[in-house]
Amino acid sequence: MTPVVQLKAVTREFAGTAAVREVDLTVTRGQFVALLGPSGCGKTTTLRMIAGYLQPTSGTILLEGRDATRLPPERRNIGMVFQSYALFPHMTVAKNVAFGLQMRKVPAAQIRTRVHEALDLVGLAHLADRRPQQLSGGQQQRVALARAIAARPAVLLLDEPLSNLDARLRVQMRQELLRIQRETGITAILVTHDQEEALELADSMVILDRGRVVQQGHPREVFRAPRTRFVAEFLGYENFLDLPGRGRITIRPEHVDVVEHDAAPPAGGESVTGTVAAVRFRGTDCVVTVDVGGQNVLATTTNDSLRAGSPVRLFLPLDRAISLTGTDSVPGDGGQGTPSLQHQQESPA
Repeated sequence: MTPVVQLKAVTREFAGTAAVREVDLTVTRGQFVALLGPSGCGKTTTLRMIAGYLQPTSGTILLEGRDATRLPPERRNIGMVFQSYALFPHMTVAKNVAFGLQMRKVPAAQIRTRVHEALDLVGLAHLADRRPQQLSGGQQQRVALARAIAARPAVLLLDEPLSNLDARLRVQMRQELLRIQRETGITAILVTHDQEEALELADSMVILDRGRVVQQGHPREVFRAPRTRFVAEFLGYENFLDLPGRGRITIRPEHVDVVEHDAAPPAGGESVTGTVAAVRFRGTDCVVTVDVGGQNVLATTTNDSLRAGSPVRLFLPLDRAISLTGTDSVPGDGGQGTPSLQHQQESPA
């Protein structure tokens, strides 16, 4: 596979503090990569360095095999879609899409063709003469996408492009974005804090924590086998236990079975006893919070007769339990890693 974007030991410091720490990343042609993590993890800084709006303190950025570390944005052959759309309100939709092509001195006949193709791709050719304020939020975002695609960039950079849309539109735009990326085959890098967005759109997921890449791979692989507590919590895992002889594990609530406290546990797993702390009815099932030695463990069950204070046994099937083999400490952070699981109270992520 041909590399389109390569980051080699890229670091960016602000006032002596590293926002991005020695990041290595390779994005191949046609790939859809998601940079994922909480606010302040370094994902947007990384995207802005790829775009050329920030320069790394150290390290190298290659675009299509060429050293682009010090190149300005206009010489990088990238397209960018911003969170705020960044459309010109006084221009029509067609003129907004054409603007970047005009700046690149593309011949007028080609501009007309590319603008029509790009708007047709996003389903807005019939609104070419409208102005941005006459469009919905989802339509404005599609205009911004058409503008970026019309330039035929080597890589499309997407900076939380759906975060300003309501929940229903976000789901629709995810489908549109994926369709357009698949139809064009364009290489894309998406920055998001939304794990569902990354899981649905990307074929490679890169999770950052305090400026470092802590895990990357196919979304299915990362989701099913998080290496550290940070990654597991970020992906929605809520149960963390230290099992004698098995070490630190995480397991999702839907994989934990709640049985009578004196019931013999089935084979093929571990069991722990505890006391029901809370029960939340969800219609089709209940979420039960069980106090196990001072730690809260969540389980789902169709047994709606459980009440707070009831003694129960939890069965943890080992084929569903994930061993957390990595460490959450980041070199250079003063040793402030994740506290011991045995002493930290759990709460839903």
